[in-house]
Amino acid sequence: MLTGRQTLGTIEQSLADLRREEAELSKRIERSTRALTDLQERQSEAYRDLARFRLDTDSAGTLNTRLDSAAREARRLLDKRNADFKVLTDQLRQCESERAQLQKKRAGLDDTRDAAENQMDELMEAVDSRLEDDEAYQAQRHRTEAALATAEAAATKAATSEQDRLEKGKAYDADPLFVYLWQCGYGTPDYKRRGLVRSLDRWVAGLIRFDDARANYAMLTSIPERMARHAQHCAEVAQEEQAKLAEFSRNAMTDAAGSDLVGTIEDLSGDIDQIDSDLDKLDRRIETLSGALTEFASGEDTDFQKAEEHLSVSLQADDLNDLWRAALDTPSPDDEKIVQRIEDLSERVEQITREIRQDRELQRDISRRRAELADVIKRFRSRGYGSWESTFSDDRLTTVLLGELVKGAITGAEYWSRAERAHKRRKPRGRQVAFPGGSGLPKSMGGFGGSRGNKTFGGGGFKSGGSFGGGGFKTGDSF
Repeated sequence: MLTGRQTLGTIEQSLADLRREEAELSKRIERSTRALTDLQERQSEAYRDLARFRLDTDSAGTLNTRLDSAAREARRLLDKRNADFKVLTDQLRQCESERAQLQKKRAGLDDTRDAAENQMDELMEAVDSRLEDDEAYQAQRHRTEAALATAEAAATKAATSEQDRLEKGKAYDADPLFVYLWQCGYGTPDYKRRGLVRSLDRWVAGLIRFDDARANYAMLTSIPERMARHAQHCAEVAQEEQAKLAEFSRNAMTDAAGSDLVGTIEDLSGDIDQIDSDLDKLDRRIETLSGALTEFASGEDTDFQKAEEHLSVSLQADDLNDLWRAALDTPSPDDEKIVQRIEDLSERVEQITREIRQDRELQRDISRRRAELADVIKRFRSRGYGSWESTFSDDRLTTVLLGELVKGAITGAEYWSRAERAHKRRKPRGRQVAFPGGSGLPKSMGGFGGSRGNKTFGGGGFKSGGSFGGGGFKTGDSF
């Protein structure tokens, strides 16, 4: 049986490993790209040497000027590009350093919270036994159950009266004359019409017997409003009573532990949530920088493409091709050595070009797999699968299945589907006397309502089908 935190931690480690692999690959592509540019510059130098050997002075000078101009512009663009690349690299390194520090801090907080949660779990039986015989606690629990039952009944009646209003109000809402008189306040102090309009309104009101209809409609609309206000009041009372009950439970746990464990756990969870938020922002920043560096490494940035264009146009010019053919036609060993150097450089250019193309394909694949892993982690966090109460019955989630996800053999959606099927929520120990239905427990242990002093529970809504001491008022996950 895997805990949620173990599972999430293993996935996060795999993502970190994949990011390192992607970063190393980006560096390799960048090195290869620079090597390719250097080879192209050496090709340009070789062509100039060949030009000086084969052409007369004027022609060679013209060719050298053009090649030098292209090389200078290419070098200028590449120097600017290297400066930009360094800035991006430094920013990425800073972000990754901040992320590592935050992750380390989060791990420490996680360990502290785990210890507090485990300590609380071990004390559940003792706290249950204490409160089971505590008359004040039991009295408060009965008041809470009664308030919750009343609140649910009031919410049900409010919903029923609203539905009744919608059904019985259809005939009134469908009558345009009635709607007109109702909206202008006819028959009430709000009615302000004068003269002929007032006379016509009086005639229409008599025609449709508006006075009787207005009284019935007013009654029909006022009842749901009163019922809704009553239901809201009952909900507030129930929240207050439940907060008092939770205070009993927390105080009993504090006495047993010698410290406010619930408050400690919630405070630690708040700090961890803040770190998660900061990590999410950093991850987006790292994603942006990594994307920009990937573009640089692959030679897809504007400066590199311009530099490459300047060199390639010169190297592919017709007169250079003529030089090549002329050199092959002469028996001179000197120009043949230059031609051989050009051939060797061309072969090396082709080899590095192939390597870069293969690395770019691998880079795209790693990027896709990294995105799949990152999406799984986001889903884990959004569903609270990294909490103390979360467990997974399938051990393969951190072994075989995770390996297949990292390799791209399965998608993130497939992995998530397996995780959802294997996910379970463990119950804290004890008989749930002290924390019925999770009332008063930290959220990470299956409770609700947030930190100390927060009287919100069950998301603020009343749902049928759940239970709190048999009251039918659902406040959270049932144990």
